[in-house]
Amino acid sequence: MKPFVRRTATALGLSLCLAGFVQAQDLRISAYVDITGLDPHDTSDNASYSVQSGIFERLFQFDNKMKLVPWLATDYTSNEDATEFTLNLRSDVTFQDGTPFNADAVKANLDRLADQSKGLKRNSLYKMIKTVTVVSPTQVKITLNQSFGALINTLAHPSAVMWSPAVLKQYPDEAQLRLHPTGTGPFRFVSWQPGKAVKLTKFAGYWRKGWPKVDNVIISPSPEDATRVAALKSGQVDAIYPLPSDLVNAVQSDSKLAVQRDESIYLYYMAINTLHKPLADVRVRQAINYAINRDIWLKVAYAGMGQPATSAIPPAVQFYAKQRDPDYHYNPEKAKALLQAAGYGNGLVLKLWVTDATTSVRAGQFLKQQLGAVGITVTVTPMDSGARNAKLWGVKDPKQAEFDLYYGGWSTSTGDADWAIRPLFASGSWVPTAYNVSYYSNPNADNAIAAALKTADPAKRAAAYAEAQKIIWQDAPIAFLGSPDNLVGRKKNLSGVSLLADGSLLFDQAEFK
Repeated sequence: MKPFVRRTATALGLSLCLAGFVQAQDLRISAYVDITGLDPHDTSDNASYSVQSGIFERLFQFDNKMKLVPWLATDYTSNEDATEFTLNLRSDVTFQDGTPFNADAVKANLDRLADQSKGLKRNSLYKMIKTVTVVSPTQVKITLNQSFGALINTLAHPSAVMWSPAVLKQYPDEAQLRLHPTGTGPFRFVSWQPGKAVKLTKFAGYWRKGWPKVDNVIISPSPEDATRVAALKSGQVDAIYPLPSDLVNAVQSDSKLAVQRDESIYLYYMAINTLHKPLADVRVRQAINYAINRDIWLKVAYAGMGQPATSAIPPAVQFYAKQRDPDYHYNPEKAKALLQAAGYGNGLVLKLWVTDATTSVRAGQFLKQQLGAVGITVTVTPMDSGARNAKLWGVKDPKQAEFDLYYGGWSTSTGDADWAIRPLFASGSWVPTAYNVSYYSNPNADNAIAAALKTADPAKRAAAYAEAQKIIWQDAPIAFLGSPDNLVGRKKNLSGVSLLADGSLLFDQAEFK
């Protein structure tokens, strides 16, 4: 009987192996744009983060509902004033070059992220880190130079990845380092041909047993929406992202395809330059909010797939608090009355800047029509990203900012209210320091934002952020628009490919069934 059992077990193992080999497939993805680099510490775009997420991992990450989950760290503790955090680490993880993941690796990476002299694109996110101390091979202590209750969520930002410390040491020059991405993720880097494709291959030593389920991942850029959809329908690719909302029917009508639809944490808004005289009056800013039908905006720009704004941050962001006063429902008569009370009953003439993307131009024309109906004449100026960046984010003197209104979006990549509110609304975040392009300033809002960072207590943080959201909603430094859903087009037999709420692609659990 024993030889029979052994032969049966061997045959079974072989059959399973062959079955696995037969079922394994290459995953081909078409993206809307090419990546900009392969060092997450020096990256600022979701397309690059999406590819990098297959190679690198973080101490904490998010699931597809933006719930914070331990990853390379197993848990943490903090002191009451949020200046010290102690993290416990996994002990069964190896980098793709064979280097062990441990506390020394964490220190090397966090020291690099915190070093403001490095000039990396994401250094400023980690400027609160004072020291990182190795307590044991599986424990580190992070000491901050200020209270910062949002640290753990910040460590889940897509830039907070763990590089192999051996590779960091081998390639101290950023230009060389970015060519050798080496992390603990499920896929190893193979090649990148700019403008053509990035290729990743399965990492056999990945610590999560049984993953990944595909052998190779090939991600290629295709800026034209219709071209991406055509490639999916013809079978040239297995998934496309994002799927334009106006082409959803082309995918849904194909029996071999499916649409993956998930809630996003993108807030689309129209920034209002509060330094310009008419717009310095809160009544004018509130009038703009009353003048816009957010449900129609969603239909025009995103085929109705999403939800209108009900706060300064989207519902899926931690510490979101729904606002009801004022109730910015569509009310053109209310808008006209507010303009009249502010002394602009005879109308206003404003300049609106948008990007030259089709969706943005379409949204801009809709906003122009809506504001025109209450007496605000709007000139819409589309511009490419380079011109936009220079004219919007490159302004050194706020008085030189030329726009009145700007249509854009913001993704809270840490999943926490801090990164949803502070960069856009804190007085210390005026352009060019951060992204407060409304040049909004309210000491009460600043105090609430600061109070939320002085503690790691969730209840205290929630109360402070609720106060900040209430103030910002009433002050209306932006026109609060809404959060469109994230859409991916995929083959029906493909699972595990979707967009995280922040707009970055997940494919680590991709599987063909």
